Formats: sequence, C-alpha cells, structure tokens
Amino acid sequence: MGGINSALSTAVSGLLAQQQAIAATSENIANVNTPNFARREANFFTDAIPGQFAGVNVEIARAGVNRFLQSAGYNSAADAGSSSVVAEALGRVEASLGAPGDNLSFANKLDEAFAAFAQLSATPNSIAAKSVAIGALDAAFGAFSRTLEAIDNETIGADTRLETQIARANTLLEDIFNLNQIVSDSNGAGDEIDARLSELATLVDINVTRGDDGRVTVALSNGQLLANAGGYSAIGFTGGASATLSLSSVAPDSGAQTQISANINTIISGGEIGGLLALRNTELPALRQIVDGAARGVVTDLNAAYAANASVGATSPTTTPLIVEAGGVFSVNAAILTDPDQLAIARPSSGPGGANDGSGAAAIAAIANNPAAQTVVTAVTQIGAASGVASERAATAQAFSSDVETRLLNEGGVNLDQELSNLILYQRAYNANARVIAAVDELYQSLLNIL
Repeated sequence: MGGINSALSTAVSGLLAQQQAIAATSENIANVNTPNFARREANFFTDAIPGQFAGVNVEIARAGVNRFLQSAGYNSAADAGSSSVVAEALGRVEASLGAPGDNLSFANKLDEAFAAFAQLSATPNSIAAKSVAIGALDAAFGAFSRTLEAIDNETIGADTRLETQIARANTLLEDIFNLNQIVSDSNGAGDEIDARLSELATLVDINVTRGDDGRVTVALSNGQLLANAGGYSAIGFTGGASATLSLSSVAPDSGAQTQISANINTIISGGEIGGLLALRNTELPALRQIVDGAARGVVTDLNAAYAANASVGATSPTTTPLIVEAGGVFSVNAAILTDPDQLAIARPSSGPGGANDGSGAAAIAAIANNPAAQTVVTAVTQIGAASGVASERAATAQAFSSDVETRLLNEGGVNLDQELSNLILYQRAYNANARVIAAVDELYQSLLNIL
C-alpha cells in the first residue's frame, strides 16, 4: 500500500504543479501586449519527505533580465529623453526664423531694409520710399524680437515642464519605495516596479540594483540614493536666472523632508529633467545672447550712421535716434515711424544746407557690409546649426533606445510560439498525471473488490 500511496501523492503533486504552470502560461499569453510585463516562468523542483512523501512542486517567477542590458536600457532612455526635449525646443526657436525660402528671419529682413535704404538713396525726395525703408527696418527688428520672444517662451515653458516632470519623478520614487515592501511576495509588484523604473529613466538618469527578492535600489549617476526598501528622496526645483535642483530625504510616515543637497545640477544630466535643465540654464541663454548681441551690434552701427544725418535744409546732424530700445526690445523710433518725412537722410557735409542727395540713406545701406551685419547672418546660421545638431542627436538616441528596448522585450517579454509550445507540454504532463491518478483509483477499486 505504501507504494500505491507514494504513486498517488506524486501524481497529485504533479497535477497541481502543472496546473500552476498552465495558469502562468495563460497569464503570459493574456499579457503579450502589456508594457513592462515580464513573462512568468515555471521552475519545477523535487518536493519530498523521505519515507513519507515524494512529488514535484513548482515556483512561478518573473523572467530574469540581463542586468547589463537593462542598465543600458535605462541609460538609453535617459539620453533619448534629454536629447528630445532639447531638439524640440530648439526646433521651435528655429521655426521663428521661418522655413528656408520664406525670407522671414531677421537676417533676411535686415537685408531687405538695407536694400530699401539703397533704393531710397536714389530717390531721396520720395516719401513713399522713406516709408518703405522705415517699415522694412522696423520689420527687421520685429523679426529679432520674434526670435527673442521664442527663446524666452521656451525658457518659461522649460520651467513649467521642469516642475511637472519633477513632481512626476517624485511620485514614481514614492511608488517604488511602497512597491519594494511587497515585491518579494508578488510578481505583479515586480511588473509595477519595472513600469515605474522605465518611466523614471525617461525623466532622470538612474542606476538600478536588484536584490534576489526583487527589491530595487535606485540612485543617481553619482550613487546618491533616490529610493530603496528603506526610504526615498524627493527632487526640488528653484527657478530664477539659473534653475537649481535640490535633493531631500522624505520620512515615509509623515512626508517631512530633510535637505540632502542644495544643488544637484551637476549630477543630473540625462532624462527630460536633465535636458530641460541644460536647455534652461545653457542652451537657451547662449542663443539669446547670440541674437541679442547681433541686434545690438546692428543698432549701434545704425544709430551711429544716423547721428551723422540731417534733415533737408538743416545745417547740423539730427539728435533723434533711429532705433530705440524699450524693455530689451528694439524698434524704429515711433516719431519717425509715424511720420516718415522726419527720416533724416541728408548729410550737412554733402552740400549747402544739407542738400538732399540721399547720402545719409546710402550710409545706412552701406552698413550691410559691416562686421555687425555679418554677425547677424552668423546668428541665424548658429541657431540652425544648434537645432540641426540637437535633432540628429535626438534621432540617434531614440534609435538606440528603441533597439535596446526591442532586445529587452525579446529577452524578458512574451513569445507566443514559445508560450503555446509550453502550454501543450504542460497540458500533456497534466493529462499524464491525471491518468496515473485514474490508474491508482482503479487499483484501489480492484483491491477493495478482492477484500
């Protein structure tokens, strides 16, 4: 009878183990398109008590993932996140210049203004020509203002987005801490941790280490702790001339924060947060300085040339500036803009009483050949180059990130062919154990009949 009981217990344990394996395989098939789902693997092992019980048991575990590949996935996601936000912002700044051939950039508009003043020098008595020249010059500085406004808007947008993404990162860190408390007993919690790590990696560059029990430790690139099973930290943001990120530890029970570092800018370089920080503190200020410097250089030359001009019949140069500045914005003097006849384009030295020979207009047109005017062209080129480089870098980073993601999916994701094959295997093993139980049952019945 001992042998019969042993056979029965072995078959029953095998039946239950195969049942769990079938359930795990069914779960895999049901989640074939679920993001961050790691397939469940059935690991069978001997379960026996010498002299009393012999059978089989099964452990359902999440598929292991190559740690190096997963780390590369987080790094590539961070790089893609940072490069994409920079490329998007610089692309919008470049769009303020217009598409090639639109002739909307401040360099194109300034060329049109110089051409209008050259035409005016040939027809100095034409009020219409004066109006065209003044309007073209004002449009040129309007184009400067449009690009500067685009840069300023991106700065404001970067601040807003930084606050939003930092808040999201802090929520993810708290979630990871909470999930760490239950992950050793729940495969689903492991999936949830992976989902949050994947999102967190797009926001900030992280290093992740995993324990055998599924718990994770998340740190910044320098090893500064962000979250583990014992606690978590929160990132802070302070705006101003230069945005600053800080880091504080959070008491899990009360939520009270204790500052760890007042400035972690140099630590965070990847992810959307790192990209926005670089955009806010480096990329946009550099472009603004280029554009503003180009505009100021031309304004200096224009006002210097105009200061030597005089109205028709005047014997001394005008004291009215041609270009004025208000709040960092340049424009043609409103008095001249509203009354083109006030535009001084004569030169007292050119004839008695400032004969209106248009030499003053010609002097303004000649500024097109000055270094300041060439700097304007260079400024447009630099904006285009910065946008182009950022766009190429973002495309490369995204392609690499997608490739690593595909490899991770192939390694830890669900393969329907493999799962269907496993399902058939487990079902056959289940049926085999069921037949053993049926055979034992028949044997028992025969023995009972004999008795």
